[in-house]
Amino acid sequence: MPSPSLPFVVAPKRETRIVSAEVNGETCSLEFPVFGALRSGELIDIREHEYQSIVYRESSRLADALVEDGTEEVEAQRIAIRILSTRMGVPVPLDAAEQRVMLRHADLIADLQDTLNDEYRQLTLRTVTALISRRLPGCEAWSTTDTETLPTPLQDAIAAFADSEKSIKGQLKSTEEQIEEMVDTLGKLVPPDSEDQHSPATDPEPVTQPTLLEHSPSPSTGECSTGDAAASGRMPPSSDPSALPASPSPTSSKRSKKESAG
Repeated sequence: MPSPSLPFVVAPKRETRIVSAEVNGETCSLEFPVFGALRSGELIDIREHEYQSIVYRESSRLADALVEDGTEEVEAQRIAIRILSTRMGVPVPLDAAEQRVMLRHADLIADLQDTLNDEYRQLTLRTVTALISRRLPGCEAWSTTDTETLPTPLQDAIAAFADSEKSIKGQLKSTEEQIEEMVDTLGKLVPPDSEDQHSPATDPEPVTQPTLLEHSPSPSTGECSTGDAAASGRMPPSSDPSALPASPSPTSSKRSKKESAG
């Protein structure tokens, strides 16, 4: 049965955008409908909250190491987020003390960066797959395995289009303001020493601004053949506003050790 039509005085115009990428001297293009936001089904498919949870978990690992060095906990969280943001391509200026932390904990930071790079790659694959399967006719069965066969520049172009569709309320905040919000959120995930060690961590507030660690450190490369699956290198400008850790809240590994010991 056909859907009923609305009695528009002025009907909304259907807007589309050509998403293109230059690969091996040729232009690969796809036409996507524009909605001005990611729809609920796309958000479910992308599962950005999983990446957000990992960001906080990995930040806590570095913060715990700094606390063991004698750094106050809130300051340790701030330094951890600043350093990891820098390592993921965000232009955050580090002072001399933060530079020394990077040298002292170089192996741990490299391990955290590898984890975030891998998880961000999976986030990109899910994002591109969601846009293709839900917006392109005849591609309803498109999977992440199919996305991996696309040339990397085209993957990056589609992911950048997805970023432009994300709805962010209010004015964009500065990098330092975003860092302070992430520090505040990370602090809510760690129960204070005075509280019951077995009580669950408080869920963070919804993320309504671009997430600093949603960046990749290297430029994209790729071949214009469906068999290429090089790693994605996009540097998206923003994060989805609904990207709160809906999965079990990550807690500080230092706190976890205390719980198991208690």
